Amino acid sequence: MDLRIEHRSYPSLFRTGEAEERGISQHHLRYDPRFSAVTAGIHRDEVRRVEHPTPSWAEETWMEESLRLRAVTMVVPRIAAGGASAARLFGLPLPHRLVDDHLHLVTFDSGRKVARKGMSVRRHSREEAGYWLELPMHSPVGVFLDLSAELTRDELVVLGDSIVGGWHGPPLCSLEFLRTKIAQRKYLRQRVRVGAALSLIREDVDSPQETDLRLWAMSRGLPEPVVHPRVYCRLINRTVEPDLGYPHARLALEYDGEHHLLSKMQWASDIARDEALRHEGWEVLRVTSQMSRALLERKIRYHLERRAGGGGR
Repeated sequence: MDLRIEHRSYPSLFRTGEAEERGISQHHLRYDPRFSAVTAGIHRDEVRRVEHPTPSWAEETWMEESLRLRAVTMVVPRIAAGGASAARLFGLPLPHRLVDDHLHLVTFDSGRKVARKGMSVRRHSREEAGYWLELPMHSPVGVFLDLSAELTRDELVVLGDSIVGGWHGPPLCSLEFLRTKIAQRKYLRQRVRVGAALSLIREDVDSPQETDLRLWAMSRGLPEPVVHPRVYCRLINRTVEPDLGYPHARLALEYDGEHHLLSKMQWASDIARDEALRHEGWEVLRVTSQMSRALLERKIRYHLERRAGGGGR
């Protein structure tokens, strides 16, 4: 998936000491909401606006967090978004308990101490950072490892699938790169959990729901479904890739999110694809968040056993 970038309007930022040269009195600086403080020493100007590159999928919370990050970089050198903040800015999925308005930062200056309201800073000796959409960010590998202390194994798999997949744009890195960089770490917290998660991360996954469905199937003792098995369909003269599947049993699993139900175009495309798969002898099971998982398990087992026993064509 391509990353669509928009240039959106943001409040301009200025240091407290620059207020006078901007013609802003101390009274207005303190009481006028136009000039509210973003962090100590940095104010925003809601009238004087600037444009910054912004992902098309970004909401107001993303824009506000990115603005706060820009503000703190004006007063604290060698600082970058890390942990949950970096994950949110990259567009990576997190469990609800990690979705808040706290700004998580990392610094690579071992002697630097930062104490600011609504922010926490983790010091790292290994400098792994770069700029993404003009924002200083901890590396995807660093974000993955920092969050390993807060996420379960399955939550780490979801995070890893999103890093090496194309949920909100191109992969942030390859699975091979992620594994190689982590293998080079001599000292690694949560090594067992990280290793278990790495063994389950797959490339080309399109959504967290697909990851959850794949992990659920394995937790029930079912074989691991293949991510996007390729099936050439003569009816439409092209190759289609269902979300998950068991090629040996010609069984496809398609997760229907909300957009599948709301978009008439998507709905029509899904119907045509399913018809083409069935024409090739595949069975298609459509899965929703409301579907009984017990019933789904019975259906999957039925089709796997049926094909294993020579049923179907």
